[in-house]
Amino acid sequence: MVIRVVSIYTLLHFLVDFACGVLLYHQAYPFLNSTADIVYAFLLYNFFAFAVQLPIGIIADYVNKNALFAVCGCFLVLCAYILAPLGIIACIIAGIGNACFHIGGGIDVLNLSKGKATLPGIFVSSGALGIFLSAQKFLNQPYIAFVFMGLMGMGCLLSYFIYRKFHTQLQNAPIESPNLSNLKLFMVVCLCLTVMLRSYTGFVLAFEWKSVFIVGLLFTMGVVLGKMLGGIIGDKFGFKKTAVLSLLLSAGCFCFAFQNNTFGIISGIFGVLLFNMTMPITLTALTNLMPQQKGMAFGLLTFMLFLGSVPCLFGHKYPFFSPIGLSVLVLLSAVVLFCGLIQLEKD
Repeated sequence: MVIRVVSIYTLLHFLVDFACGVLLYHQAYPFLNSTADIVYAFLLYNFFAFAVQLPIGIIADYVNKNALFAVCGCFLVLCAYILAPLGIIACIIAGIGNACFHIGGGIDVLNLSKGKATLPGIFVSSGALGIFLSAQKFLNQPYIAFVFMGLMGMGCLLSYFIYRKFHTQLQNAPIESPNLSNLKLFMVVCLCLTVMLRSYTGFVLAFEWKSVFIVGLLFTMGVVLGKMLGGIIGDKFGFKKTAVLSLLLSAGCFCFAFQNNTFGIISGIFGVLLFNMTMPITLTALTNLMPQQKGMAFGLLTFMLFLGSVPCLFGHKYPFFSPIGLSVLVLLSAVVLFCGLIQLEKD
């Protein structure tokens, strides 16, 4: 049951992010009439896709029907394709759909993970590949809309299948008010700040060599593998050791990634792989601090992802785009994450 549910949600995570990216970059884009419309569309999509996961997660914790949230998410993305001529409105609907799916699928995977990071790492890994592929020019065709409408219809059916077959085994923990000591509250704040820093740093990584398709694909696969391996290695060797060591090594790799040659490319790919190993560790650590509010924890971190992206959405990408600036960001993330994990070590 575990393998089947996590496999379906991981595939759907790829499809949902792929479909939302295609909608933004290709289907709704022609109906955005000005540069201001484009900026608003991307900003509002990101707000509804990430920040709005927090209230949706709080609601999902109480409703306790996670797969139905995933069904609604896929259905809303499908509706966004139908409403693509409405431009910004379609982007908002796609963002809400994305948020519903992530919360529904995310809580179910966290319920199955039993405090381990491996399954969340697998689940979150596939989205990056979908986003990367969605920006490719060959998808700029009218008929593509019908392909993704069909895929999202399949997503509705697969999510509903999980609800009907596995709902009783995927129940949320009984809701209790968060009762955090001062130390645990400090850890929650540090984990949230880590995600905000990681979000900003991820947007800063604008290496020239990423514009070549095959190199960009390898870079994206570094993100995917990093999230997968971070959960596996974190469970085996401990969250604190894995997170801090991976970030220290990542900072070293990024120092050489600005060279526009093979060595620089390899350093950048390994740097982003190591950098993303902390993603499932941070998510699992926070939900272990808030086991009765997994949806709230998931949404809290995606809200911080949105906050970290805001400077970049307004064009402030480059102040830290240098070997020293990037290393400072990564090392600062290591310090803050260490504080967030100070009293939470997986055996």
